[in-house]
Amino acid sequence: MAALCALAACAAANGPGCEPPKTPPRAVILYSADNQGVLAACGCPSNPSGGLSKRQALIEQYRRTRPHVVVVDAGDLFPDKPNPIKIKYVATVVGRAKWDAIGLGDQEFALGVPRLLELAREHNLPFVCSNVRDEAGKFVVAPHIIRQVADCRIGIFSVIADEDYGWPPLGWRKGLKVEPPIEAARREVQDLAGCDLIVALSHQSIYDTRDLAAQAPGIHVIVSGHDPAILPKGQEVGGALIVATGEVGRVLGAISVGGVEHGRLHLVNEMTELSARVPDAKWVMDLYWKYVEESKDKPPPDWKLTPVPERYETSEACRKCHPAEYRAWQKTRHARAYESIKKARRQDDPECILCHTMGYGRPGGFASMAKTPGLGRVTCQACHVVTSDHADRKIKPEPKINIHSRLCMSCHGPVQSPDFDYFVAKPKILHKPPDADRRK
Repeated sequence: MAALCALAACAAANGPGCEPPKTPPRAVILYSADNQGVLAACGCPSNPSGGLSKRQALIEQYRRTRPHVVVVDAGDLFPDKPNPIKIKYVATVVGRAKWDAIGLGDQEFALGVPRLLELAREHNLPFVCSNVRDEAGKFVVAPHIIRQVADCRIGIFSVIADEDYGWPPLGWRKGLKVEPPIEAARREVQDLAGCDLIVALSHQSIYDTRDLAAQAPGIHVIVSGHDPAILPKGQEVGGALIVATGEVGRVLGAISVGGVEHGRLHLVNEMTELSARVPDAKWVMDLYWKYVEESKDKPPPDWKLTPVPERYETSEACRKCHPAEYRAWQKTRHARAYESIKKARRQDDPECILCHTMGYGRPGGFASMAKTPGLGRVTCQACHVVTSDHADRKIKPEPKINIHSRLCMSCHGPVQSPDFDYFVAKPKILHKPPDADRRK
């Protein structure tokens, strides 16, 4: 993805490309979504970006240079796998950061409403959701939040699609009543009619978000969440400006709210990629290292998507029968996977260890470099789920193994490898078929 540094677009009556107002903005809305529980961008060499530490550094820069800032998030703030230690630290960071509104995504609901409410009380988290109620018909959190900044009264509400997201699907709706998002949005527009600006946080597909804009008139800004779409210039639908920062929180958007021109609010949108050029907030990084220290030697929840061999073995166990393939593997970065996280000083982060070793957290898998150094890399078993005695046991691996993209992206996902291209990377790890297969 190209850098999104200060890509501005104007969404006033004259349409995109008009000149921004000469007067200072009445307010600035900072928006984001899909953080996925990332406290700090990983130390991998492939464009490490995103994370709460960079996001918060940029938010604080805005707050120092703009008089009236409102911060909102469209959901999936927490990780998609139940990691209690990380959840605690993410909540701590966001609570101290004093954001204004956080829409609930499916990954928040997956924690369970009691845990959500506990986090909200403990860390003063401004959760908002307008279309989910408990069995008694009561909203699980506030349906909307109103913020007064200078002369601008801003109403913020959030909706979530009635779907089970994730893989495997996160069945978050049990015991809850989910109102159709468009119906909830129409009601919220009426309830917030006295506001100068109405902001909707839409946790659903970009297609459903466009329908929301078209069928619930009166919304000024819609922040899209849970969709990979990025809209650097925004998109105007039904009188609303739809903005989207894409997946894994790699972008922070900013909308400057001006005066009324030709009967419409003057809105200027810009987006900044949270790349290596954006510094980290020191206090957030301090909390990240505390998280690492507390979670060290505690494997994170298993993906349960990658194959599991009968027992874990080193690549050296394969070398006896497959010397050529072993030499080919040695030339790949997989053979030096642990060295790379050590170079980045992330060797104690269990989520980094999970992908840079074999079988971490599983029986017989990587334990430590002192105990299991041979598993401190991505070994042959990452693709060939057999053991070294497979020939003696007459177990024949798939001769032309199809390395599925889901297998690779279980580690090379948008958080860890934002610039990963499966079709470019796959040929770099392929080797010729073993001699026995080539003779056939």
